[in-house]
Amino acid sequence: MKEYTTSNIRNVAVVGHGKTGKTSLLEACLFNSGATKRLGKVDDGTGVLDYEQEEEKRKMTISDSLAVTEWKNVKINFIDTPGYPDFVGEVLGGLSAVDSALMIVSAPAGVEVETEKAFALCENFNLPCAFFINKMDREHANFNKCVEDLQAKFGNKVVPVQIPIGAESSFKGIIDLTNRKDVPAELEDEVEEAHMQMVDFAAEGDEEIMEKYLEEGELTDAEVIKGLVGAIKNRDIFPIFVGSALQNIGIKELLDAVVDKLPAPDAKTYTGINPKNDEPIERKVTDAFSGQIFKTMVDPFVGRMSYIRVISGDMKADAQYQLFGDGKEGQERISGLFTMQGKKQINLTVAHAGDIIVTSKLANAVTCDTLCEKNAPIKYERVDYPEPMLAMAVSSVKKGEEDKVISAIRRQQDEDPTIKLVKDPATKQTILSGVGEVHLDILGDKIQRKFGVKMVLGEPRVDYRETIRKSVEVQGKHKKQSGGHGQYGDVWLKISPNKEGDGNHFSESIFGGSVPRQYFPAVEKGTNETLAEGVIAGYPVVNVNVNLYDGSYHPVDSSEAAFKMATSIAIKKGILAASPILLEPIDEVTILVPDNYMGDIIGNLNSRRGRVLGTDPKGKGMTEIKAHVPAAELYKYATDLRSQTQGRGSYSVKFIRYDTMPDKLAEKIIEEHKAEKEKD
Repeated sequence: MKEYTTSNIRNVAVVGHGKTGKTSLLEACLFNSGATKRLGKVDDGTGVLDYEQEEEKRKMTISDSLAVTEWKNVKINFIDTPGYPDFVGEVLGGLSAVDSALMIVSAPAGVEVETEKAFALCENFNLPCAFFINKMDREHANFNKCVEDLQAKFGNKVVPVQIPIGAESSFKGIIDLTNRKDVPAELEDEVEEAHMQMVDFAAEGDEEIMEKYLEEGELTDAEVIKGLVGAIKNRDIFPIFVGSALQNIGIKELLDAVVDKLPAPDAKTYTGINPKNDEPIERKVTDAFSGQIFKTMVDPFVGRMSYIRVISGDMKADAQYQLFGDGKEGQERISGLFTMQGKKQINLTVAHAGDIIVTSKLANAVTCDTLCEKNAPIKYERVDYPEPMLAMAVSSVKKGEEDKVISAIRRQQDEDPTIKLVKDPATKQTILSGVGEVHLDILGDKIQRKFGVKMVLGEPRVDYRETIRKSVEVQGKHKKQSGGHGQYGDVWLKISPNKEGDGNHFSESIFGGSVPRQYFPAVEKGTNETLAEGVIAGYPVVNVNVNLYDGSYHPVDSSEAAFKMATSIAIKKGILAASPILLEPIDEVTILVPDNYMGDIIGNLNSRRGRVLGTDPKGKGMTEIKAHVPAAELYKYATDLRSQTQGRGSYSVKFIRYDTMPDKLAEKIIEEHKAEKEKD
């Protein structure tokens, strides 16, 4: 592949709802531009972009794929993104690296939920957007209805710049509204009306063109295109293109539009921070080299493959650059540069500002890290990835392979920033969190394929607590004689409730030496260990005062171990006599949902023993709901919320406090604990 300068590069993320034909469209683009020799089809497994086994198996894109091609002396870096909501992290990474987004919409289905969410993400990135209405050859394809749907959802800036000739089985081509060539007689009026609407928006993209349009009332084709470029770049218009990927109709016209109408990266100014003093700093494309990693792929044999957006200057093979990451810095040697068509590598020697390239075997760099010249340091803002909503307990299928499973997941974290893995010290479980069930299911497939280990997922244990409601005085005596020195320890303890949140407290008020001072530490240790192990259900006992006030000892047989054992006996007996109860963790849940689902969500929260604290309108038809909900009721809530809101809802959770658990539910937990102990 030849060398391309910044003005001759286009970077476009292809986004939208699943099954709209995003990958099929890019396969057609690669074929029409001569990058591939045949038209790859996803359903037949003949494409070049969905090449991972998990993608081939499910016939769906699960990770960003770079599809580079050349058209009219311009290099186009397409990024094919997933349309399934579990892989939103990939979409965010792709959008962070491009200059515009092409949203694919199914002509029969119209605007779907992931289209809406993708448009909102593009707004967050301030990215120019265009739409491509695909599948015009399919039954129930309706271009005008689709346009109305787009305009209803995203406003009147959504404007066709192409219209189809025919629909369904009679779909046979498109008309470009900028040149209006070969217009069938029956479409002349429709084309003229659509052309004038487009010209009105195009005129707003350039001040000189606007002045001429107001004075003369018409523009040349070249002026219309120039105006469209400005209007698209400024998000003053969201153009609509149209075609059929599978029938290979409208694809060359789309490539023309990408080259002629979508923005190049040559006029951008980027903002980062100076790592030396944390002050804001700007970079133009003509400044010293800097780039940011937006995607990492992990291969057990090759190592990391880093996808990099070159932000400024030139990136060269066999060069050394400064690395700035999250709390780290160092040097990275670039062993080679290449670009990709799916998994096919195309070698490069240099990449200019605006380009997207891949390199391998970086020692420490991961996604969102910055590379730059040592004498021109800069650090770019990291992508704000969503917090994973589904938490599961993870272990290995085979005993003894737990460490291998955890190691494999940690390596996949380099590839997927939306995975979290933590060891819960209270429940002793390893908790794996992801965006959804499909996300974690595919993660399991990946680590089995790549690293040869199989994980199993289960329901996380809830971190309950035990406490008491009344005070008791209790004796614990440990006496054992088995030849030689015996064992003797005898304590009297007063056990009483403490204030919520004050924790456990041990004290002694021995008078007259009934228990020698040397045994006090053993009694305190026995108290702490027994409370930590729990009594009624195996969960830590909290908010308890324990006072050692009497006891007895034997001058020969007493020992620290004997007093520790006596204390344990007393604590267990006393807790059972002090009206013990179970406490359950309560989480504060913040849920963002469309207004029309609010009633259903609140009803569902009530069914989960939740207490709604209030609602807060957030604009754009969205409402935030805050509620306190027992943690035990939130297992797989991510899946239920997605189902209830058609994927439009999201939520976050934070621990608030412990509350008394209802007796019936507590009895069930206690009985399960007893059954487990009997098994042991």
